[in-house]
Amino acid sequence: KIFFFCAIILTCIFYGFSAKRFQSRSVNNVNILFTDKSDPIISEKNVDKLLIQSRDSAEMLFLENLDLNESELRLVQNEMIRSAEVSVTLDGQVQAIVEARRPIARIMGSPDKYLDDDNLLMPLSKEYTVRVPLVFGFQEQDQDDLYQLIMTLRNDELLSESFSDVRIDAARGFVLSPRAFDFEVVLGSVEELDTKLVKFEAFIAKMAKDKKLKELGTVDLRYKKQVVATKK
Repeated sequence: KIFFFCAIILTCIFYGFSAKRFQSRSVNNVNILFTDKSDPIISEKNVDKLLIQSRDSAEMLFLENLDLNESELRLVQNEMIRSAEVSVTLDGQVQAIVEARRPIARIMGSPDKYLDDDNLLMPLSKEYTVRVPLVFGFQEQDQDDLYQLIMTLRNDELLSESFSDVRIDAARGFVLSPRAFDFEVVLGSVEELDTKLVKFEAFIAKMAKDKKLKELGTVDLRYKKQVVATKK
């Protein structure tokens, strides 16, 4: 029993000494990993500033002075960041896994703002400009329908990069402008959205085959079982 008791004491002492030694180590490196680098809205440099806020450089900090929860909180409170996870390796490296927010549309107004893929509004990035459709005439009540429209277009292989801007018209609803052609697509509401887009794709394929795309002025999808088109 005495041997067992002594072994426990020695184990506790060793553990305490190891923990103290680990905490007294200095941070020797900071690794920042983005879950998606395709459309950056915040730089690694700014994440680093948020991660460790000190007058000294990161390499001069000791692990015992680094509050991981506080570091994570600073990251997720930034309006460009969706989520973050901060950890420390045994050799003193701080690692931050950062998921940035993903804008899907830029709403033109005073000021301009983004709509992200969580259907939340967010400010523009001060570092990067994201290539997304521009939205004109936006009102608060349009947000859910706009989100449905943009996400549907993004998930369509043929249409994901097809439109440069969206106008919300009180009389005609959603009006889309193709990137490659000088005509407008009158969508109306988002009711039966998939059916309308199927009609549009079929109509455009027919016009392309007949080499008449450049003649189009308006393509109206608001009518059931038909597409109404006008020339320029």
